[in-house]
Amino acid sequence: MAVLTAVQEESEAFRRVGGLTQRLKGRPYYIAPESDPAFPEVIHREIDRNNIQSGERVRDVIEHWQPELLILCGIAGGINGHAKVSVGDVIIPPYIHYCSFAKLGNSGMRRRYIPFDYPSINLHQDYVAPLRDDRSWITDSLRDSLPDGWEPTVHVESLVAGDKIYGDPNSQEQQRIVGEYDEAVAVDMESVGLCRGVAASRNNPQYNPRLLIIRSVSDIIDDPQNNETREEWRPHACEIASTFTWRVVTDIVDMEPDLRRTPEAVA
Repeated sequence: MAVLTAVQEESEAFRRVGGLTQRLKGRPYYIAPESDPAFPEVIHREIDRNNIQSGERVRDVIEHWQPELLILCGIAGGINGHAKVSVGDVIIPPYIHYCSFAKLGNSGMRRRYIPFDYPSINLHQDYVAPLRDDRSWITDSLRDSLPDGWEPTVHVESLVAGDKIYGDPNSQEQQRIVGEYDEAVAVDMESVGLCRGVAASRNNPQYNPRLLIIRSVSDIIDDPQNNETREEWRPHACEIASTFTWRVVTDIVDMEPDLRRTPEAVA
């Protein structure tokens, strides 16, 4: 499987948590030192910020490795709403809204749509949703790194992907997006790139990749103290997202066979 992050701070946190410290020579990929470089169970790559660049990098990853599962791990801005999201909380979206594609006309703004994949339902049901109540994913190392008594909550709620960083409570555009997608609890800039890249890879009936998106809230976009909160919580959110992602990764590796190593694949 491939775990993807957008920026350096996210990448460093995930490589540290997962022990993926060996870079493949001449390649932007990291694996565990004990892994077989030809058939590693988990690879990591930084895919860069924004949906266009992330989509391009995702297609590169798929072309190189054809992973069975792609996970986007990192931070997102939280939205005050029905789920009562707080900084540090984990967001696992089953549905992604793309808010940047629209037509502006005399009658106002009209949304336009492009096809893309969504996170896999069975992965949510089998691996993600149970961790809302199973707190064993919170390791001692993570707990020691967080403010005293703080424990993140896991939310399985929708997310808005756009092409801007939202952090101004007075912005009319931000207010419109928050009002329009009233059930969403977070925003990011890379999810649609992943979802579109996976959808575009489906040109072979024998290749059926799945995807997950795992985010931790670094700030609340409609909070006047947004920038100050982000500076304080970015490191914590990176660590939380990485720890949760690594738990999901190890559960899947333990429970699902690597089809590349079956007798049929070897033959």
